[in-house]
Amino acid sequence: MLVLSGGVIRGAGHLGFLAACREYNLPVRGVVGTSAGAIAGAVFQSGKFSIEDAQKRLKTLRPWDMFRLRPRMGGFLDSGHTADLLGEIIGPDTTFSDLRGPLAVAAVSLETRNLVLLQHGPVARSVAASSALPPFFSPLRLGGIPYVDGGLLSVLPVMAARTLYPEAPLVAVNVNDREDRQTVPGVSAWLEYGPSRGTGRPISWNMFFHPFLSLGMELLWITRMESSFSDWYVGISAGRYSLLDRGNLDRIFRLGYDSGVRFSSNFRPFL
Repeated sequence: MLVLSGGVIRGAGHLGFLAACREYNLPVRGVVGTSAGAIAGAVFQSGKFSIEDAQKRLKTLRPWDMFRLRPRMGGFLDSGHTADLLGEIIGPDTTFSDLRGPLAVAAVSLETRNLVLLQHGPVARSVAASSALPPFFSPLRLGGIPYVDGGLLSVLPVMAARTLYPEAPLVAVNVNDREDRQTVPGVSAWLEYGPSRGTGRPISWNMFFHPFLSLGMELLWITRMESSFSDWYVGISAGRYSLLDRGNLDRIFRLGYDSGVRFSSNFRPFL
């Protein structure tokens, strides 16, 4: 069972990792993902669009193609547009029951303020809800309940996946790491990620960014803790690139692919 982290553009690393899993015929039992990980998981489990074609489609999207302004309560970008873009790849009416394998996507319910795993109904809208990062994207309603990005509570939703699949071996894949590493959690699964200029050098923080730094550090420790609940941790060093660095999509995809090849070659029993 794969658990895929959020990571915005770094999610291309998940596509590369999944391409290697497919190439090496690994028996992926299911996918649990947050935000970018949910998008990659939906593409993989739908089987309607090859991973390589999904990567090509991502590269063709310009910023004005990816985002649609729609100022409203809770955000100024339309989360429904994310659902429309994903629907072009997996089919706009595809439901979770139509997928070739289990998929669960993490989102935060604004009704309960808790993390939930969405597993029923329209896939594209559920994934868009998992990717609706406030205050940029407006919450997306499913069944009358507003949802936002699952990364607010769990960038790497291992604990939620463990609750859903208590007996399944879990492989946590994090595209926000700064080093390619594959470890048994609790040994050396230390994660380091944050904004960068695409050179691997962290941006210098000033007082204006201090609140964001505090939030980032909190999410860092939560991710470290969550990784310890998995059976294997795979760190993809896309953390050296900015979350919005579209210029390095091919490099990020390749980092994920290379990590997938190493995992497929050496750690097949964990899946």
